[in-house]
Amino acid sequence: MAGAVNASGMVTGINWNQIIQQLMQVERQPITRIQQRISTLQQQQTAIRDLRNLLFTVSNRARDFRTANVFSQFTATSSETGVLTATVSGQSPVTGSYSVNVTQLASATVALSSAKMGASINPNVALSSSGISTAVTAGKFTINGVEFTVDPATQSLNDILSAITSSSAGVNATYDSLNDKVVLTNKTAGDTSIINIGATGDDSNFLTAVNLRGASQGALGDGTTQVTSTRNLGAVVPGTKLQDINFANGAVTAGLFRINGVAITVDPANQSLSDIISAINNSNAGVTATYDSVSDGIRVVSKEFGSRTIAFGSPSDTSNFLSVVNLTTATQTVGRDATFSIDGGPTQTRSTNQISDAIGGLTLNLLSTGTSMVTVANDDEAAVTAVRNFLSEINNAVSRIQELTRRNGTLEADYSIRSIQDYLRSIVFSTVSGATGDYQSLVDVGVSTGSTFDSSTISDFQLDEEKFREALRTNRSAVAFLFSNTGATGVGDRVYNYLNDVTGLNGFLNQRSRSNGLIDQQIQAYNDRISRLEDRIQMKEQRLRAQFTRMEQYASSFQQQGTSLSGLASMYSSLGF
Repeated sequence: MAGAVNASGMVTGINWNQIIQQLMQVERQPITRIQQRISTLQQQQTAIRDLRNLLFTVSNRARDFRTANVFSQFTATSSETGVLTATVSGQSPVTGSYSVNVTQLASATVALSSAKMGASINPNVALSSSGISTAVTAGKFTINGVEFTVDPATQSLNDILSAITSSSAGVNATYDSLNDKVVLTNKTAGDTSIINIGATGDDSNFLTAVNLRGASQGALGDGTTQVTSTRNLGAVVPGTKLQDINFANGAVTAGLFRINGVAITVDPANQSLSDIISAINNSNAGVTATYDSVSDGIRVVSKEFGSRTIAFGSPSDTSNFLSVVNLTTATQTVGRDATFSIDGGPTQTRSTNQISDAIGGLTLNLLSTGTSMVTVANDDEAAVTAVRNFLSEINNAVSRIQELTRRNGTLEADYSIRSIQDYLRSIVFSTVSGATGDYQSLVDVGVSTGSTFDSSTISDFQLDEEKFREALRTNRSAVAFLFSNTGATGVGDRVYNYLNDVTGLNGFLNQRSRSNGLIDQQIQAYNDRISRLEDRIQMKEQRLRAQFTRMEQYASSFQQQGTSLSGLASMYSSLGF
């Protein structure tokens, strides 16, 4: 036999490659059907997972009746919100109205350094060595359009002020040594014109350094315009190390000082005034300290309201910090306690404006003096909202189940899923065990499926809010019993317990849809079957190809033999046989 021939139809003219492909397509039809079944299972798995999440929401709304005190919520309103606001902050406040008369608000004690901290500058020496807080740069500045030059290395403050006074600027410039400030006054008595401070071309910061830029201009008794430095020229720079600050009361010593008995450590070589202020604020001293740039002092405010002073220092202090910054002699504006009365009763006093122990279950936030009527009532809106949300989520779940289980639905005719729908539909209208009186089911308090009927659909649950509110006013506890009670017979109780079983880890929904659950096991079994079929089809294809190849080889051999015979016949014919 000649060499192997396996080209499709080369000898026989039969396209057996195409024949094999068509045969294999027929053989693969069972695999296609299995793959379609897997796709259906995957869609069912996704649908069940989504439905489980939807039922979780229903379960949570049902649990609200057990844990959120839906029927035990209250509202508090104030007739004068500018005087006070009221909020419910405790359990079971007594419903009713209360007249609250606020006669005084609580305030905090404020202490301020009794004098400026920075030492006054020396106006008779060169500005660069005068002790001025902001270094003066050389150049020019302008007052009322008249330019002046300044050289801080050679000129004193008085030199500059004399030059201004003797110029055509029309102002007297003086240094107030008591307050360490510069004062400019129009020379002409009764001159009310504005003193123009600075100009666009100025290149010296002199006017800023002496705190005249942006200063307010006032009038003397005769109307003459005057402007004064906004702060003292030797005012401290809070970010400067304490040892480098020229304090009026001398240098700060290392050690510790106390505020309200709490010790604060001072290290002048490594700490600035800002560092000390931060240390005070971060301590347990119960105060907030800030640097007051206007007075060049420290402002200390008690964190608590009430009529108590701030204690500065103690005999055991080892640093003179408090005396240097004038806090041992601080001017204190003592805070006040809040005073108020309720329903014309005795005056009550509190050291705060947030009062939570005057009316049971309420917190009053006092805002100003005056009288306000505070009303406490049951929060019917919270109950209506909770019931409305509960019914809405049940409607969503029932609608989704109906969509999934209808004809051609993803879970068509799945009776285990339909049983959830049937339970939810029946439980809402069921009589609650243990309920007595006029309210024994949700139907009695306004729950229905509406006044219309459509046999092709399942009607949604609806809430007659007017009827429900009337039931709350008539017998609130009986209405609450229908949703949840100690016997766990309420509709909310039963829905929660049922769905907890259905959707829980051991519930049939999770058993079917979880990873490696029943559906995944079915899918794996189908995939295993596909794998076996693929192996069988591959073997069959190989066998068919081998058979067709042998057929081509046989045909080729027969063709060669025919050619040889034809040659012999021709030869014999030529010889006259």
